[in-house]
Amino acid sequence: MTAGSPAHLPIVKEYARRLGLEEIVDRTLACGMRAGAGKIFLGLVMNVLAGRSPLYRVEEFFGSRDAALLLGLEAGSLNDDALGRVLDRIYEYGTWKMFSEVCLRAFEAFGVDGSVVHQDTTSVSVWGEYVPGRDDPILITYGFSKDKRGDLKQFIVSLLCVEGNLPCHAGILDGNAADKKINGQILSELPRIMSRHGVEEFIYVADSALATKENFSLLDGIRFITRLPETFGACGRLIRKAGSAWLEVGRLTSRKVRGRETAAWYRLREENVALYGKAYRAVVVHSDAHDRRRQKRLDKAVAQDKAATEAKVEVLTRKEFFCLRDAQAAATTLAPSVYHHVSCSFATRPVYGRGRPPKNGHRRLQGRRYRVVVDVIEDRAAIARLREEAGCFVLLTTVPVDQKSGPEILHLYKDQDGVERNFGFLKDPLVANDVFLKKPRRIEAMGLVLVVALLLWRLMERTMRQKNVSLPGWNNRETTRPTGFMMASKFSSVFVGMRGERRFLLRPLDETQRTYLQALDVSPAVFTEMDSGAGRSGA
Repeated sequence: MTAGSPAHLPIVKEYARRLGLEEIVDRTLACGMRAGAGKIFLGLVMNVLAGRSPLYRVEEFFGSRDAALLLGLEAGSLNDDALGRVLDRIYEYGTWKMFSEVCLRAFEAFGVDGSVVHQDTTSVSVWGEYVPGRDDPILITYGFSKDKRGDLKQFIVSLLCVEGNLPCHAGILDGNAADKKINGQILSELPRIMSRHGVEEFIYVADSALATKENFSLLDGIRFITRLPETFGACGRLIRKAGSAWLEVGRLTSRKVRGRETAAWYRLREENVALYGKAYRAVVVHSDAHDRRRQKRLDKAVAQDKAATEAKVEVLTRKEFFCLRDAQAAATTLAPSVYHHVSCSFATRPVYGRGRPPKNGHRRLQGRRYRVVVDVIEDRAAIARLREEAGCFVLLTTVPVDQKSGPEILHLYKDQDGVERNFGFLKDPLVANDVFLKKPRRIEAMGLVLVVALLLWRLMERTMRQKNVSLPGWNNRETTRPTGFMMASKFSSVFVGMRGERRFLLRPLDETQRTYLQALDVSPAVFTEMDSGAGRSGA
């Protein structure tokens, strides 16, 4: 008898066991369910990490898999009523209170480093009316859409991560919540959040939405790194001051496309700056990749500016004026643009009376007409300054020089993209928009499932990368930075058979699969044994 293909889900089960996920859920929810809330919750997590079937098809999803091996229950236990009951109970208990308990266990079981905390937000667009209810935890409404879907209602996901991309705190907020205010709310609770994880000293890394007068007042005593927005006058002054005295940093990563290195090359210069009466450390950074993009945008902007200026000039130069004063007044309406200025002169045209000229050859002059002659001149000094500043940005920090050097500050800030990659994992329209999740409270509870699934996914990646061994990646190219998706793809060919109550692999694991299991510190027994204690390699 064939039990089917468990794919990579037994590995997920093993990491959930190390996290104590089932025990945490059972203890906190206490639903009194015969199947066990912890197993139902783990089933939802597995569904997310196996491609995300709609919630109304979760029972069907496990019906084609060995639910007994994966969860220790029958597929029928994951019906709509059971799933809804667990999601409702999560909300009643406290969605993010539960996640905090899961994270506490992750810090303890996996030795997570919480010394650097990254924060970011994203919007999740949804379809439907979502009429606000009095007791709804969030307002699903229109707001600034980071998906560029201003026609749809949305909610906001806020995420705190450590070690670059390990979630340690999360929240789902109103669809019209502003990033600057979200940062302020997080800052007021951040010391308590990190203290709960046993971390008293940390560096807070966030995007430019952090840089407001109100948020700076809340950052007193918190070391932080953020990007200074270009709307601050100090940003332009710092970039212009940097001049040519740069410290070459080089590439932070290696990324090749068709054999050519495409990762950015960085250089920096450090300055000091005062904002709102306080002194800060400023790291001015130049990126050649950012430079190339901005140079192209600058060339396009200069061409568009010239075309717009010449269109105004053409309208003016077609006109004739009866007196020089009127022509001069009209010329003053041509204000200099961002990239061009105009030089005006005046041409005179005589106007003679009708009829043939007299025999003496002197025509009778009736008057004169005046036209404006305009030269559009490129503002080379302004454009040269912008070209010099292209590719530059400013990092603002309170981290002392003796604790983190300029290159280290840059590296910590660039780790911010780990949070952004996490959003790609979380923003799945099928899960967010299913009929089963029309209640905002269930959307919030499902958000917990997604974030816990993300945490397990990142813990598996973390374990593999900490081994610092080469593993077959995409197209079997060796990599020392394997991803969860790479790992999952390697186990899609695993099939398990059953003879009585005994399970066995229909085909032995190949070398690649065994290598991945070693990197994950997982025993092959997870594919055939239901004992949750058999998962660690060498056990």
